[in-house]
Amino acid sequence: MYSRKTAVVIILSVFAVTVFLAYRASLSKFDYDFEKFFPRNDTETQTFETFRNVFENDYDFLLIALENHKGIFEPDFLHKVEIFTDELKELPYVTRVISPTEIKIPIVSGAGISYRKILHPNNKELLQKDKVRIYETGEFTGSFFSKDTTALCLIVLNQERLSKKKSDVLLNEIEILLQSFGFDKAHLAGKIKAQQVYLQRMQQEILLFLSLAIILVIFLLAVTFQSLWSVIFPILIVLFSIIWQLGIMQLLGKKIDILQVLVPTILFVVGMSDVIHILSKYLEELRIGRTKQEAIKKSVKEVGLATFLTSFTTAVGFATLVTSSITPVQDFGLYTSIGVMVAFFLTIVLMPAVMVLAPRLRIISNQKSTHHWNILLHRLFLFSIKYRWQIAVSSLIIAGISTIGMQKLKVNNLLLEDLHPREPLKQEFAYFEQAFSGGRPFEMQVKLKDTTENLWQAKHIRYLEKLEKAASHHFELGFVQSPLTFIRFFHRAVNSGLNAYYRIPDEDEKLDSLLHDMRTLGFLPSEESKRFLSENFSIARISGKMHDVGSYRANRMEKSFMNEINQWSETKKYLVEITGSARLIDLNISHLSINLIKGLSLAFVIVSVLFGLLFRSWQMILIALIPNIFPLLIIAGWMGFTGIDLKVSSSIIFTIAFGIAVDDTIHFLSRFRIELDQRKSKLYALKRSYLSTGKAIFLTTLVLCMGFAGMISSSFQSVYVIGLLTTLTLFTALVFDLFLLPFLIIVFYNPTSKNQ
Repeated sequence: MYSRKTAVVIILSVFAVTVFLAYRASLSKFDYDFEKFFPRNDTETQTFETFRNVFENDYDFLLIALENHKGIFEPDFLHKVEIFTDELKELPYVTRVISPTEIKIPIVSGAGISYRKILHPNNKELLQKDKVRIYETGEFTGSFFSKDTTALCLIVLNQERLSKKKSDVLLNEIEILLQSFGFDKAHLAGKIKAQQVYLQRMQQEILLFLSLAIILVIFLLAVTFQSLWSVIFPILIVLFSIIWQLGIMQLLGKKIDILQVLVPTILFVVGMSDVIHILSKYLEELRIGRTKQEAIKKSVKEVGLATFLTSFTTAVGFATLVTSSITPVQDFGLYTSIGVMVAFFLTIVLMPAVMVLAPRLRIISNQKSTHHWNILLHRLFLFSIKYRWQIAVSSLIIAGISTIGMQKLKVNNLLLEDLHPREPLKQEFAYFEQAFSGGRPFEMQVKLKDTTENLWQAKHIRYLEKLEKAASHHFELGFVQSPLTFIRFFHRAVNSGLNAYYRIPDEDEKLDSLLHDMRTLGFLPSEESKRFLSENFSIARISGKMHDVGSYRANRMEKSFMNEINQWSETKKYLVEITGSARLIDLNISHLSINLIKGLSLAFVIVSVLFGLLFRSWQMILIALIPNIFPLLIIAGWMGFTGIDLKVSSSIIFTIAFGIAVDDTIHFLSRFRIELDQRKSKLYALKRSYLSTGKAIFLTTLVLCMGFAGMISSSFQSVYVIGLLTTLTLFTALVFDLFLLPFLIIVFYNPTSKNQ
């Protein structure tokens, strides 16, 4: 064991490294790049890349809805909107502003093409006619004008893939501009707004979760050990682990995203679990009269291996997340697993050094507390033995009911569902969902398989029209735009601007003539049309907005749509591809079930090998796994019955919880093996293991549950779900360790004769 000199050197060395890594951690940056949730190396992602190279990103915009208490068809209000639009155009990083006050419809006459605004702010009488015309055709309803006529909407297009710094500058300028104009009410929605809110919440919640965990753990340590030394130094050791992890992440160039926000709190509670096991054993040895050196040596020897194994299995639980197809989940698993092993390293190296230097007089004996713990554990042990068969049968019944609940689980994800319903950004999103055409983008591109033809022919336009109608029906689309939009515009234009002609001509001959005239008169191609039809007329884009129905229903809509169009004989001539950022995220979500099975299977295999090497018994492998499989079944069943969908947040808790929950089993069985090695009978060894590890198992589970329970206060739904489900899983695992594990050992484990 360490000498005092060695202990000082170790502490100073660790402190020096901690200072350096603390500086690096202070340079950490936050990341909100939802493209990382797109599938990697996938043909669907490549399709989207091609799509936006031809057309544009479907998320580089900001929606601004403006309300006016006197009505939006009021001259004063519309004049104010016109000036506001002009000033928006002058803001940095704005490429274009589409405002209803500037929208014009074409009129074709003998003099050529002229354009007429859809709004006439200078004439109140004409404005009322404009209102009737706008809501009669419906071409701008749900896009630039709210369905209930109470608001109009501007679309601000910004430069693609703006950095966080530039996005904040633009958003700040827009918000200042809005305040200066004093509109009755304004609503904002878009990527740069969501990015700002998410990053602010992430920064706040790192401090919140960690602070809650520290406060709760300090209280628990103080009540349990009643020693200042036993509170301060464990906290410092675990905080050092967090600093090391954040510093290492920064050195490796990893930014903090929505999942990495959880890492400090997870490392705190997991690292504290290691510290409590060693500290409990150390204090126990001191209280029975051993010297400080003897107590340190025995603690490290008997608990050190088990602590390594628990840290290893916890790291394995996180590391299996690298099998996910979602990059942020992979990074979360990788860096958290590294952090868990860093926490173990600092605990096993620093804790003995601190023990060597800490005055023994600060260790306060608490025989009364120990006596109460012994009575409680003794009663629980007798109960688990006396009613072991009832416990086993009850466990099977619960597992059966949980299996039924599991059948109700479905993979689903909603946009912005991470945010609490009271979050202003979530409320703004809900406003656009209700007042306009929805907040979820829909994108589809259509190509001809015969590359010698182009789409600008009547027979192909007919197919696009049929396709647009089917998509609008199946996906319940609003604000639909496509090359057909320009044909309808032009058809109306050549018929004196009469709304009755805002449609595709019925006769192919007339349609072909119209298509020819559009190109001859220079109506196409234009900058606006290039957003929906490639320059060589080979690719068409059909775009729209739909309500945020969730990935589960959206997938069903897509299957229904594809089933219909695949029955059309003409579809074989075309390549129809649904794409867009929302669909790519849905696609990754749909892989969750496979990722979950792969991750859990890998964790089971590694833990099985570990127990096989430790006990050299296939029986013990089953005994170790079963108490930790039951909690996963119960939580999955509970999710199914309560309607909690399987998504990124709720799926990763299974591998996380398994890796952490198995720790208690390892400590229990490690102690059981030590007792057997001392030639104790199976039942006596079981009892001694129960009484000696029970307190530490209780305390570590309590620490873990308190740490994860703090996440329930999160404004992010995903973090809330992780906190809630992990807490429930760990508590359930404790119950099965205390009651089912003794039954399994008694019934299924037969130690060798030398252990009898």
